[in-house]
Amino acid sequence: MSYMEKDSAPTTSKVDGSQSIRRAISIIRAVSKYNDSGVRLTQVAKDVSLHVATARRILHVLNQEGLIGYDQSSKHYYLGIELFSLGTAANQFEIRTTYRPALERIAEQTKETVFLNIRLGNNSLCIDRIEGSAPIRIMPYPVGTQTPLGVGSGELALIFNLPDKEIEQILSANEKRYRQYNAGDKSKIWEAVVESRKLKFTLSRGLYINGVGGVGLPVMSTDGQETIAAISVVTLAEKLDLNRCRWLASIIRHEIEG
Repeated sequence: MSYMEKDSAPTTSKVDGSQSIRRAISIIRAVSKYNDSGVRLTQVAKDVSLHVATARRILHVLNQEGLIGYDQSSKHYYLGIELFSLGTAANQFEIRTTYRPALERIAEQTKETVFLNIRLGNNSLCIDRIEGSAPIRIMPYPVGTQTPLGVGSGELALIFNLPDKEIEQILSANEKRYRQYNAGDKSKIWEAVVESRKLKFTLSRGLYINGVGGVGLPVMSTDGQETIAAISVVTLAEKLDLNRCRWLASIIRHEIEG
């Protein structure tokens, strides 16, 4: 028997492994159809034509790996945060490549540190950072940092265009975490959201770190319906008088819209 013949004869373990993978993928797809409201175990099992015990076992593993979420109170399954992380990882490099030149130009004009952030669940993820000639050395915010949505200018820019109900859900989910920052509680974030809407750009003074502030704007999808990223300039809060804030916002806006 040739090598190719040996290789073409599948073993039982290979068949079982492939079957398990296909079942797991089918279950993820089934859960995704109900992600807005969640779905119970029995419905998942029915949709993928599996015994309830088999579906439960696969869901348990997917939940352990973060690919499927489970709400103990409602007993509903949702897509897990790890799936969103994987999806984010797939497109963040495209966004970073697209807007890197804009960040460099903003940093050159303003002399300040410029950030590019995207949303990851209730978090903001920093995917790029360019330092100007006057960088904020006290700013511990490298690429890869995750922070609660709302605590800084970039984090505000990711949410201030959202409906109030969705913002309230995000702020309520993050409220305990805000105590780790200078934001204190969600009321300060709401005040910043209201002010930012009036200004047409986000303005943060000390929400992240005392004495540090920033100006930011959202990067919208081509149809203008979705915020896909945020660009912000961060500097010492004492430098952020209203005229300078408007100037910084105009530079960011020109790069986003140009």
